[in-house]
Amino acid sequence: MSHTRPQLLFSITATLLLAGCAGNTLIETPSVYETTETPLFVDVAPALQGDTVEVLYVTDRLPQKVQSGVPAYGSGRSMSSALGVAQVAIEPADGKPDSARKIELMAVDELVRFPETPYFYRVADGGRIEIEPSAIRERESAWLAAREEIVERLALTPKKDVYLDVHGVATEFDKAILDLATFWHFLGREGVPIAYTWPAGSEGLLFYTADRESGEFTILHLKEFLRLLAEIPEVERVHVTAHSRGTDVVITALRELIIEARAGGLDPRTHFKLENLVLMAADIDLEVDMQRIEGEAMAPAFGRATIYTNTEDKALAVAAGLFSSQQRVGSVDLSELTDRQREFVHRTSNLNVIVYDGKGGGVFRHGYYDDPAVSSDMLMLLRYGWGPGEGERQGLQQLDENTWRIDETYWNTARQ
Repeated sequence: MSHTRPQLLFSITATLLLAGCAGNTLIETPSVYETTETPLFVDVAPALQGDTVEVLYVTDRLPQKVQSGVPAYGSGRSMSSALGVAQVAIEPADGKPDSARKIELMAVDELVRFPETPYFYRVADGGRIEIEPSAIRERESAWLAAREEIVERLALTPKKDVYLDVHGVATEFDKAILDLATFWHFLGREGVPIAYTWPAGSEGLLFYTADRESGEFTILHLKEFLRLLAEIPEVERVHVTAHSRGTDVVITALRELIIEARAGGLDPRTHFKLENLVLMAADIDLEVDMQRIEGEAMAPAFGRATIYTNTEDKALAVAAGLFSSQQRVGSVDLSELTDRQREFVHRTSNLNVIVYDGKGGGVFRHGYYDDPAVSSDMLMLLRYGWGPGEGERQGLQQLDENTWRIDETYWNTARQ
């Protein structure tokens, strides 16, 4: 296929803009730590204290050969996924646990290697699909080892929650680990943090399209891991957070699982223990979202769904141009919703749309959730379960029944 000069120029510009999913700057200290009277680090278990934290990871990145023997993962795809643990050193800037600035990945240890997918199968009577017994045995052995690791970590914290984070394109393994380690630190080191890191970070001008394909590749492995979490009795709640193109990865996997559960007569909300779904800078076409998400009535499968948006998100504007999209979910202009779209938002009682008009929606990054006010809002949602207007989320400006804004008053006051 040939390109005209304007088309080629737009393609090159797009790759530069969409590189904003990566970034190297760690989040600033959430402003809630400077304004709240709520105790933040009073119940940290002794085993979770100190300047080193451990984050579990699940990845289907292809392992790389390194002389040190320490596992490393690039952007290649692996037909089998793995669970491991990463050790991260966090050094408080002024000696206080709520002011982390320096963070470094110290060690990586792959603990469990799951069997390769897809599994061999045969078609039995009545069209039933039977997976090959050897594959079932191999999977069960790996799942048992993974369950034991997760249960052991749950025992260290009074909150029996799992925080599963899924990144966007152009994100390397180390970045995915460090980001979650920082955020979990500010969550008070409660529950078990798990970074689901798929084969993103491809090189070259067409990295976005390559990463986008890898996002489709990883769906099967993500579904398998969510099934595993559902089978662990000790896990009480699962909170899923996703950024940029990772939101499509999460939504696609959850959509298929929800359909599967309902077909089996199960309540997906109860079965998968889905408490919070948080989508940040969602790189999803709005009309596709309405057909696939609202069309399958996904919202009742979560305790609460929260979408953070920014109409000035330049990276999502480029994505909209690339795919001839009218609006992307992460940059949706609420004033341009159709009456029917607006009615669906109103009727989805457990959905909150949080509009952010501050920094971070620019050319080279759209991780505006690392603004101290936005991260504070997320922390109050995930740690304390406060809805907009509750607890210390009083500063949100209500725009409509379930749409809110983090306005100048909210985040300027929070920084004082």
